Amino acid sequence: MIVELSGHSLLVFVGIPVLVIAVLALLVFASSIANGPRYRPGLSWWAPPVWINGPTATKPDPANLPELPELTSAPGATATAATGVARTLGGASASW
Repeated sequence: MIVELSGHSLLVFVGIPVLVIAVLALLVFASSIANGPRYRPGLSWWAPPVWINGPTATKPDPANLPELPELTSAPGATATAATGVARTLGGASASW
């Protein structure tokens, strides 16, 4: 038995499912379309280099640098006579 379908029933049973599938496919592939091409192994790198939190392009003016605090001896520090450098006792040097 052959059933004749009217334009309205074709719209409901064919058009709406095709529209839903098309919208879902667009939502799935929208992010990859918006991001552009991806890097593929074996190809040369084409993107510009990015250094996050790298050095600034201009060097700071030494006249505008903040002053460092004066060095004071830490508790338990002793100055050596030959070098005048304070050495702390203990720690990794094992001078306990």
